[in-house]
Formats: sequence, C-alpha cells, structure tokens
Amino acid sequence: MIKFGPSGCCEQFAQLGYTKTIQAAAWLKSLNLDCFEYSFGRGVQIKEDTARAIGEEFSACGIELSVHAPYFINLATVEEDKAENNHRYIFDSFAALSAFGGKRCVIHPGSPLKAARSDAMGVLMRRLEKVALLKEQYGYNDSYLCIETMGKVAQLGTLDEVISMCSLHDTFIPCIDFGHLNARDCGIYHNKDDYKRTIDTLIEGVGIDKCNMMHVHFSKIQYTSKGELRHLTFEDDVFGPPYEPLLEVLFDYKLSPYIVCESAGTQTADALTMKNYYYSYNN
Repeated sequence: MIKFGPSGCCEQFAQLGYTKTIQAAAWLKSLNLDCFEYSFGRGVQIKEDTARAIGEEFSACGIELSVHAPYFINLATVEEDKAENNHRYIFDSFAALSAFGGKRCVIHPGSPLKAARSDAMGVLMRRLEKVALLKEQYGYNDSYLCIETMGKVAQLGTLDEVISMCSLHDTFIPCIDFGHLNARDCGIYHNKDDYKRTIDTLIEGVGIDKCNMMHVHFSKIQYTSKGELRHLTFEDDVFGPPYEPLLEVLFDYKLSPYIVCESAGTQTADALTMKNYYYSYNN
C-alpha cells in the first residue's frame, strides 16, 4: 500500500508545543499519515533503548519508520580508512533501524571529488559490493538499502547510476528523489509524460517489483546550473517540480512506494496535501 509522511518534525510540530520525536507518532496518526523518516544526517547518535521506545510508539500508532544514514557518507572515497568509516555509519544506521522496527535505510551514494566520474563509480560499486556482503553477515537482509538519486550535478546519483547500484543486491532498492532529479537537470518535470519517462526507465532498469516498492523523496527545490540549491515549500510556483502529475502516474501504474516529503519546514502539511490529492484522484 502506498504510504505518505514527512522527513523529520516540521515547524508546526514545535509550534504546537511538542518537543520529542516520540510525540510525533500519535500526531501523525491523527493526521492520517502513514510513515516517518528519522534522519541521522549528522551522525547516528541515539541510544538503543530510546530507539526501541520510539519504534514501539510508532508501531502502536501504525506509522512506519525509515531512517536516513549520515549525509556525509561517500562510498566513492579512495581512502580505505574513510571507506571503513562509511561502512560503520551505514551499519550503525541499520542497527538503529532495527531497534526502531523499521525496514528502510536511505543513503547518499557519494561524490567523485577529484576523480573522473567513471573511476569514482567503479570505486563506489566495489564499496557497495562490500556493503552487500556485510549486510548478509550482520543479519540485515530483511531490511532494504534505499540508494538516493542526488540533486547536484557533481554528485554521483543520476537515475541511471542509481539503477546500476541497485543491481548489486536484491535488497538494494531505489530512493527516487524527484526534486533532486528535477534540480540537477534544471527543471525536467512538468506533466505526466515527464514522470512516465522516469518510471518507465526505472521499471526497465530495476524491474517492476523494486519499482513498486521504491522509496520516494519529494520536495520542490531551488536550483542553479550546478543543481540543487535549497529545499522549498509547496507554495513555490517557480522551481517545482509539481507533485500532482507524479501522483497521477503512480496511481495509473498501480505502484505503491513510500513517499517521504522533505519540504522546508512544511513537510508534514505537504505530505498530507499529497496524500489527499492522491486519494481524490483515485476517486
């Protein structure tokens, strides 16, 4: 079943007087949302008992948790000590995800830095092959590694690159950030046909099963010729992309991804806007 929810706690959450993530579970349930992404952007800093308590509360409210691994992971690094640290960050994230009772861990793939893009992709694919082996060894094969498309031109994470990464293991699935893809190509999504091209490419590249269960990030994003600049809210009518044609395509294709809204401060309200639109189109 398709799910909608925010990444992190929005500005309204704090304005209402809430101060702890565990309180978001009942609030999201009252709004009829379905999922929540907990970000470890600056590092995995949560105690196991705290994660378990949060996970139990979200489970009781029927809200599914995912996590976002630290943003600074770069699987394209040629430095072995940094590569080992990256693997540790990923599996610290999986450990927290397990304590939460969730099944999806999102990662940023990495950046070439000074290397040629093709060389960096080769390094990254080898690092991901090790992640696949460690994932099996550590007992996390019941969880998914969601590999994200990225918003800056210099970053690894085009649609085709993510498709290649997801081919390495059955539990590697795409995290398609349509705002990122729109930003890195300076505005490619305007109507249903634009989104269909991406979905068709994805189905051909990873198969219908992985496409059906993909993770989706969505927000409107300001961009320059170099790609992503900053996340916006749904009030923006300049940069886009529009959410309506995407939801129509997902319905038409009968796909059921997790859709996590990353709007700047209004992510919960915008997630609800998307869910309401999807079901109004459905009817």
